[in-house]
Amino acid sequence: MAKKNFERADVLDKVITLFWQNGYAASSIQQITKATGLKPGSLYYEFDSKEGLFQAALARYATFSIEAIHQLMANTTSVNAAIKLILTDLVKQSKACDYCGCFLIKTQLELASQGNKIYQFASEQLAHIEQVYVGYLSKNLSETQAKAYAAQLMTVIFGIRIYGYQADSASTITQTINALLPWLNEAE
Repeated sequence: MAKKNFERADVLDKVITLFWQNGYAASSIQQITKATGLKPGSLYYEFDSKEGLFQAALARYATFSIEAIHQLMANTTSVNAAIKLILTDLVKQSKACDYCGCFLIKTQLELASQGNKIYQFASEQLAHIEQVYVGYLSKNLSETQAKAYAAQLMTVIFGIRIYGYQADSASTITQTINALLPWLNEAE
């Protein structure tokens, strides 16, 4: 058996961008092999299928997203302040010329009509992210209120990630955040 000459994480990092930009259906095996430098056999051996590779890429993206939340929460004076920073960063991202939204949300939108395993996996990852917010919000709020605020927050994040494709949307998004999440400005 031949020795594996690649790192799984490196392969995933390379395909995340491809899948993120093109989506699942529009990313061909030829594009994947070009992006990774691997032969199809190596990809299939390591990930079983294009679907397996895509799911592993989604999982890596979700892990990075959750780690970023934890890091901001740890380095900020309050939960609300950290959430404001997260939202501000999302608005900044939406202004970039190469804006690409959220990989998980784009996957949900692409595959919603199919309701397949990848769609369900993306939904589970987004639910996990919401639970991370519930955990932090629960430090200062009742469980019921934390869940309600986390759902509101995720709704706004979805909106930012989608509305961000509109030209010159940053100002509108910021106004909307302030209108929909007035609790962010309350003292903790």
